[in-house]
Order: sequence, then C-alpha cells, then structure tokens
Amino acid sequence: MATSARTDNSSSLPIEQRAEAAGRHVVLFLAGLSAGWLAAGSTGMLGHPLQRALTWLALGAAVVAAWPDKGRSLGASLVLVVGVVTAILFTASSVPAANVLAVAVLLAAIAQTSRGLSGRLALIVALAISALAVFRLACVSVPAVWHAADTVGWLLGRVAGLLTGDSLTIGATFAGLDFLVPITVVYFAWLKCTATPRRSRALRAAAAIIVGHCIYLAALAYSEYLLAWLPKPAVARLSDINHVGVWTWHNGLRTLIPWNVPICALLIHGVTLGVMVGTVRWLPLAETTESEKWRKDKDISGAKLLLDMMFGLGPSALAVVFAAMLLAAWAAPFNDLRGTTIVAYQGNVADWVRPRYDSETDGQYGMLPLLVKSLGGELILSKDLSEQDLAKAHALLLLGHEQPWKKETLGRVWNYARNGGSVLVAATSGRFANDALEPVAIRINAGTATPRASHWEQSYDALAHLATIRWDNQRDPVGFRQSTSLSVGWAASPMLVGRWGWNGTDAPPLKPTEVRHAERDEHIDAHRFGDLVLAAEHRCGAGRVVVLGDASPFANDALPGSYPFVGQLLRYLADHSPSPNAAPRQAFMLASLAAILTLLCFRPVAWQVMLTSSVLAASLVYFTTVAYWSARVLPNSRAEGAAAVAYIDASHLESYEGGPANRQYARGIAGLLRTLMRHGYLPLLASDLSHERLQSAKLLFTVGPMRPFSAAEHAVIRQFVEADGGTLIAMVGAEEARGSASLLADFGFKVPPSPVPPSEDAREPEPLGAKVSRFIDEGDQQYQFYAAWPVEYGSDANVWSAWSAENESRAVIASRRVNNGSVVVIADTHLASNENFGTGQSPDRDVIQFWRWLLTRVVPGEKAWNPGPGTDDVGGKRPASKEAEDALDTTDEASDRDQEPPDESEL
Repeated sequence: MATSARTDNSSSLPIEQRAEAAGRHVVLFLAGLSAGWLAAGSTGMLGHPLQRALTWLALGAAVVAAWPDKGRSLGASLVLVVGVVTAILFTASSVPAANVLAVAVLLAAIAQTSRGLSGRLALIVALAISALAVFRLACVSVPAVWHAADTVGWLLGRVAGLLTGDSLTIGATFAGLDFLVPITVVYFAWLKCTATPRRSRALRAAAAIIVGHCIYLAALAYSEYLLAWLPKPAVARLSDINHVGVWTWHNGLRTLIPWNVPICALLIHGVTLGVMVGTVRWLPLAETTESEKWRKDKDISGAKLLLDMMFGLGPSALAVVFAAMLLAAWAAPFNDLRGTTIVAYQGNVADWVRPRYDSETDGQYGMLPLLVKSLGGELILSKDLSEQDLAKAHALLLLGHEQPWKKETLGRVWNYARNGGSVLVAATSGRFANDALEPVAIRINAGTATPRASHWEQSYDALAHLATIRWDNQRDPVGFRQSTSLSVGWAASPMLVGRWGWNGTDAPPLKPTEVRHAERDEHIDAHRFGDLVLAAEHRCGAGRVVVLGDASPFANDALPGSYPFVGQLLRYLADHSPSPNAAPRQAFMLASLAAILTLLCFRPVAWQVMLTSSVLAASLVYFTTVAYWSARVLPNSRAEGAAAVAYIDASHLESYEGGPANRQYARGIAGLLRTLMRHGYLPLLASDLSHERLQSAKLLFTVGPMRPFSAAEHAVIRQFVEADGGTLIAMVGAEEARGSASLLADFGFKVPPSPVPPSEDAREPEPLGAKVSRFIDEGDQQYQFYAAWPVEYGSDANVWSAWSAENESRAVIASRRVNNGSVVVIADTHLASNENFGTGQSPDRDVIQFWRWLLTRVVPGEKAWNPGPGTDDVGGKRPASKEAEDALDTTDEASDRDQEPPDESEL
C-alpha cells in the first residue's frame, strides 16, 4: 500500500519499529467490516429500520475504538464530524448502494484523522467496504455481473453438497459473496502491510478463510437439523383479549433459521480476521506518499502531474460519470401514456369486468383500462390478436393466460416482437405461458415463489431499470401474491429479484436443499433458496419481451398500490427506445466501476477514498431522485374518459394494515378500496401529498395518520379542497387524533385526543364504542361503528351520523362545505376496515350501502342515493354478455344536485 514502507527491506527492521495491533484496533477493524455487511443486507433478512440502527451502532463502536489518547486538532475534528454527518445522511437514503458507501465515508474520515495503526486499519476497511459497494452496484446495474455472481453462488452451493450431502440451490446472497469480496481486499492489504516472511502466513490465512466459509455453508445446509434440535414452538392461546402471543428464546431462534444464518458467516470470518489482524506485526507507516514526493520535486514533469491528477481526482470523476449513465438508462421521453395504445389478450371475458354495485362478479383486471385511460392512453381487448389489432399496439399484454395457445396466434405474437414490438407476459404458471416464451431465454418455473415476509416487503432487490426507480420497500410496491420464479439465461436481464424467499414444487422446505421430483423439467430449480428472479427482460429481434412471475400487480385488488410499478412498466414497454441493458452500455458501466476500484486500491489515500465514496453516493442519490420525480406516475382525472381518482394517504404512518390487496388483515382497507371501485372511482395509494398529485384527484382519504402534516402539505390540502373542489375524508379516532389535529383545525374540526397526559389541562374524551347506528331517517338501514369517538365540528357543519343514548346525542360523522370542496371527519379510525366490511365470500351489505349513501351526500356533484326497502345491490346477478359490454365503461355521470343532510336532532 502507498501508506506503508517499502517491503524489500522490511525483515531487517527492528522489532520495536513494527506496530502490533491492540484490542481497540481489532475492535475498530471488525466494527467497520460489520457495519458494511449490515448496511449491504449481507447478514440475512432484517427490517430496514433495524438494519440501519445496527449499522449506526457498529459505526459508533468504530468511532469510539479509534478515539485517540490525546485530543485531535480542530481541523481533524471537523473532518470527522463531516464524515459522521455524511454517513448518517447516506444510511438514511433509500438507495442501497449509498447505505454501503456511507460506511466507507466514515471509515475513511477516521483514517484521515487518526494516527498510527488505527488510521491504517480504518483505511483498509474503508477500501474493503468500497469494494463491496462497487460489487453491489455492478450486480444491480450490469446484468452480466449479476449472472456471474449467481453462477458463483450456485457453484458454492454444489461445493456445500459435496461436503454435507445436501446440495444447496442458492444464489449470491446466501452463498456469502458479500463476505468474500471485502475479505479479498483485506487479505491482500494485510499481506502487503505486514512484515515478512509472508508465504506460510498467507497460506494459513487463506486456508482459514476457505474453511470458515465452508463451515458457514454447512450450517446453512443443516438448517433443518438445527431446527429439529430446538424445542417445539410455544403457541399462545388466543382469545378476545389476547392477540399478542408469547415469546420464548427457541421461538425467536426459529424465526432466524435459515433466514439469518449468514450471521454465522459474519462471526466466523470476524474471528478469522480478528486473529489475522491481532497476531502479526505491521510495518511502520511511510512518512510521505508518492504523491507528496512528486509535489516536492521541483523538476516534476507534466506527465507525472497529469498522472497524479488522474489518481487523485479520477475516481470521483468516474463516479459522476457512472451515476450519469444510470440516469441515461432511466431516461424516458414522456411520463405518461398519451397517444399510446395498449392491446391486451382478452382471454376470459369476466376477467375484464370492473367491480359494480349490482354485480356479483368483481372481475380480475377491470380497473386496468381505467388506469391506462387516466394516464392518457387506451387499452383495447383482442380476442384473437389479429394482425389488425397488433398493428395498433404500442405494447401487447398477455396476462394470466391459462389455456393452450393456437400456433397461428403465437406466430403473430412472435412476429410482432421481432419487428420491434413490446410484449409483456405475466403468469403464475408456466404450463401454457412458456409456450409464448419460446424465442427468449426466460422460462416460468413450476411451483410457487414464497417470500419470507407476507408479500415480499423489504425483500426486493431491484436492478437498475425504468420500472423500478427508487423503490420504498416498507410496503409491497409491486403487489405479487402468488408468484413464481423465473429461470433466466445469460442473454436475458433480470429486473426484479426476491432476496428472501424460496421456490419449490411442493410444501415449503425447512431447509434450502434440493429435493427430487418425479417430473422435473430442465428449467425447474426446485427449492431454490434466495435470489429468486421475479421479473426479467430479453431482446427479441428488434423488440423486447418482459416476463413477470405473477399477474397480480395488474389485478383490481393490487392496482391501488402497484400502479407506480405498472404505469412505469407500461410506459417503458410503449417507448421503443434502446434497451438500458444494451451490451455497450453494460461494458462502459462495468469499466467505470472497475476503474474506480483500481485507482483507489493502486494508491490508497484516506481523503481520496472519502471523497470518491461521498461523490459516488451523492451522485447516485441525486440522479435517482431526479429520475424518480421525472418518471412519477400521476393519473389524471381530467383525462378524456378517465375515472375520478380517489387517493388514500400512505405517507404519514397510517393506521391501516398491509397493502391494498391484503384482505386477511382485520384492519386493512381492501373493503374500502373495492367499494370505491364499485362507486366508479380509481382508488390509489398516495406516497406523497404534492400539488401535482392532488390537483387532478377528487377524493383524499386519511386513515389515522400518526405523523403530523407539514406546513407545505397543509397548503396543498387546503388548495385541493377550496380551489380544486376536492373532498377530504379524515377517519381518525381519539387514539390517533394527534397526527391529524392541526389539519382538522384548519377546517374547524376537532377529535379530542386520548389518552390525555398529566401535563395537559384537558378532559379525557369518552369512548362511544361499537354501537350499531342508522344512516337514514327512514327504514331499517344501519351500520356498525368499529370504535367511535365524539367529533367537535362548530355550528355550520352537517352531522351525518351520531351516537345516541336516551336523551344524549354525540356526533361521530360531520362534514362542512369549504368553497368548492368539502371536508368530512369520521371519528372512527377503523370504520372502513376489512373487519367492519366483512370482505370474505359474504361482504357486509349494510356497510357497503352505508358508504354508497355517505359518498353521494358529502362529495359535491354526486347524485343522492337511498337504499329502498329490501335492497340488495351487492351480489345481484347480471348476464355475462352485459358484464363484458360494461367492462370498460366509465362511471355514470354525476348529477349536480346535492341532497340536504338530515337534521341533527333526527339522528
């Protein structure tokens, strides 16, 4: 290394001139490496908040271990403070590579401000973590590197099979390549910076690393036996007052096996590296670097000066170039579907029916045409994919096809793709879908891809692609439900990978081992464990074919949450620009990353590593943010023929559970979303409350937000209601009232919060309970509260529902007209929860009718509706031909008549 003395005479150095690592040096070294592995997600599946917290703890340990005995200078302290602040900012980013680079930045800052062996070890670890970041970047931005890493992981799984008898079918994640890459950098730096003789020591260290990794792979292969050794799971007896369960140490361990077995690799390699660092004598630091010698040379030549500048600033310049190339790969000439026509294979007619109040058939993809229309495009259905239909298509969709294909139909599809068309194939079974994939190097595997989380939350590894820009993995951004994995050849490019899950053809395995099957196709990778390809792309002639292992993202239930992914994917398909995965672009990006790493390692200097890592991380965050905001999918209610958009806020820690498609959650909102669809709306989750998003919407729901609204959001919502004529419906009970208090106060409403802390001089509100209430002044129509509370509304509001007992009445639902729009407050956070809707086979008719009745009264311009005696408009049958005819209809035109609300005393 450049910071070490020349090694040709190191053996003649006196013992006292060779530094030996102390305990704090080893702690610094191991804490820095652990922070990098935690930030990269290499230690197994961890929730993102926990992953970041553990990363900060490890970095904090490294800073404490590097703290000098004597005080630092003011300049050194400022550098360290900058490193700490920069690391915190980058670890909070949603860009995974920036999280890893944050660790390298702080370690380089420690190296820059520390003396002696602390600075050298911090610099070595900073270089190792930089190499890990480059490796992760190469995997997600260059498909060829991903394929190579996946192949190496597969080979390591086979090596484990030779050792244990259980052949692991794994990819790069569980094979531990994230551990081996930085360890390789550490190994060579350790050899160069320690005293001779080195040969025997090098062999022993290499053997220890290899044996340690084999032990980890064996532990992964024996996961089934590890689980068998543990006591049987302790199961709590659930009741009406107990939904928490019990915790025992063996229950906790069962959740970690095999998903967090990579922690074993961290421990094993940590012990090995700790021994390597702490049991050798390190060469003394050189007084000056080669760069400093050149600067002191009065006769320095122009060539040497140019070379010095290349090594000093070259990596940072290449980092900016690489990030700019990523932006170019994501660039799109438009951010909607204006002027485009999407053709979809019709298949089953009932699949394309949209939900209606008077139909028992809710359909499968009926809301997709409304989304396309709101983006300015048009979706047409084709029964036979004729030449005339394909001639109109900017993109062709083959969704959930479960019937044999006709040869002539497939011939037209292949010709369409080869002549420059874009084809999307999405299916959960390869039985018939693989027939349509014959010209491409992608196959849909048998079996089901099962995520460790409920719906792949925080499990996605999104490769650099227009359809997966800056994802937030906190909630499922795609909507996969019953997906399967894909087998992808080297000619194809993965788009979306599920890191934490398995794929198998029978019951979920307890261990990630390969099992035998009576019928095994050559493309089936039975019980593949980790790194499952869920979406991929392949060039087909002049066109492109994109394959998804699930058609659920396009389904009615999932579309409210998956529409950003679906919209960006459809836009990418409709745009026939060159593929971002073209071979020249891949080669240039790979060469840029290789040059950055080579320049850093050839002449490592702490400030250079710190600068390059900061520039690369900042460039990635900036260009990703620019691409995200320019590529946002913003449906427009004002587009010709488009349905009105109803947004449900998803940006303030709302109180509903799971994603929109998760009906099994008692406090989910799938029932509300389905009711809005029946009412003619296009319901969508809002990841932000910007003016650009809300200006074209008609409804905005908030469901018990826990995070307060900012001043800018207050202004946007006021404009949405007052100027744009929108309707705000706030569902909030007393327990969640504090997050919405300031927003409701803007419109003259208040839900008193509970509990009231001792420091506040306020009266505790009285809960009203889950009382059954009527919602019209005649007849027997009624609904049930979930947990009602009183709402304070002022004198000019309309009360639509109240809790009554003897001579006492308290308002629960109130509204007020505000200029062109209206505001509705429902003092019951979970009134629209799945539990209240009963979203099983027999949904609660009364609740659905209540929401239909309420929406027609509080939304300006709606035609008032009342259920008649014995009305049952949920589940009524209609002829199939009529359903097909109405599948793509927009909502009935709303009347401008408003009905006066019932008098509060009557309620």
